[in-house]
Amino acid sequence: MAPSRRDILAGGAGLVLASGCAAAQTPHRKIDLWDNASGPHLRGAVFSHRRIVPSLDNDFLGPGAVGSPTSDSAIASLRAAGANLALLSHPGIFTEQAPWRLDQPVLEHLDDMVTRCEAAGLFTVIGFRSGPGRSEFSIQRDSAGDWFPAELVNERIWYDMEAQDAWAEMWRETARRFARRRGVAGFLLMVEPNANQAALPPGGEIWNADELGNRTAGTPGDWPAFAARLCRTIRSVDADIPILASPDGYANALFAGLLDLDVVPGCVLAIHDYHPRAFTHAWGPMSAASFSPADAIVSPPDYPRWMLGEYGVRRWAVGAAGYVRQRLDGLERSGANSAYFRWDSGWRRYEAQENGWNPVYGADPDASQPASDTPIVDALSAAWSRNAQRP
Repeated sequence: MAPSRRDILAGGAGLVLASGCAAAQTPHRKIDLWDNASGPHLRGAVFSHRRIVPSLDNDFLGPGAVGSPTSDSAIASLRAAGANLALLSHPGIFTEQAPWRLDQPVLEHLDDMVTRCEAAGLFTVIGFRSGPGRSEFSIQRDSAGDWFPAELVNERIWYDMEAQDAWAEMWRETARRFARRRGVAGFLLMVEPNANQAALPPGGEIWNADELGNRTAGTPGDWPAFAARLCRTIRSVDADIPILASPDGYANALFAGLLDLDVVPGCVLAIHDYHPRAFTHAWGPMSAASFSPADAIVSPPDYPRWMLGEYGVRRWAVGAAGYVRQRLDGLERSGANSAYFRWDSGWRRYEAQENGWNPVYGADPDASQPASDTPIVDALSAAWSRNAQRP
């Protein structure tokens, strides 16, 4: 079924793979938080935000430049559930349209989130969903003409080297402002890069790594080359901040081998996994879809540092809590950090309607308020209780 407004802040798909974990150690450097051999060290959830479009959103995503608002109580509830990580899936701090420049209200929102999360005892990862030449609606491109007008899709980043120059400058400025913040555990270069669709002629897409590499090599659509450039840009400012890179295809592990994670020291592979999608994206509790032990996470080979940057399931899917426990068991065996998609924002105007991915609303598909019985949260908390490090 095609996604609707329920997917307004939801991510794409991916395929991951886990095994072997040692006892946790207290890290002395931020990169030690990403060592799978001694991890997991960071377990938590995603706070997802985008730029507000007044003509589209009215007051649905709240006031200001970025929505939906995340309340102090929502951040506190994530900490109370045992999490020590908030992955900030956030609009970039530069404008999406040329002339590209610092977007002060967006920067202030990001700074506020980092500050409040750190005060609550949560590490943060800063990841940019949008920025110069890329809008949030690129990730939602299949819904263009449905709940938003097609002209909001901006994918210039995959055709225009000047947009990529601006994206690199955005990361240079971000590193200058945030790399030394005590609670910032890493930078995610781009949330769900999708050159495998957006860099191709309309209607085209590639899901084979070799074919994609051959088609985009030497073009602005070569995400691995662009990602390597962003890594070098960040390292020119700061030598230590961990840098997270997701593969093409919406952070799909199928394309992980195309990335050069040795381009600079301190890189981490960040994959998204919503497999099996027929189960995780079920529209109601009567879905016949299911999951099995064959769907367990298996660690990607040859990656000493990798994380599951998004995983989740619609809260009403039959067996959802069991599925989450299976995911978490695999992550524990692999020593991989993880972020569940997504945590409650506390903005009830939004959450009352768009709560399919929000585990605090329980299993009732018709719930319009947080529930007292939250089996997915219980499953998450059982794993998150192992968290030992705080900023």
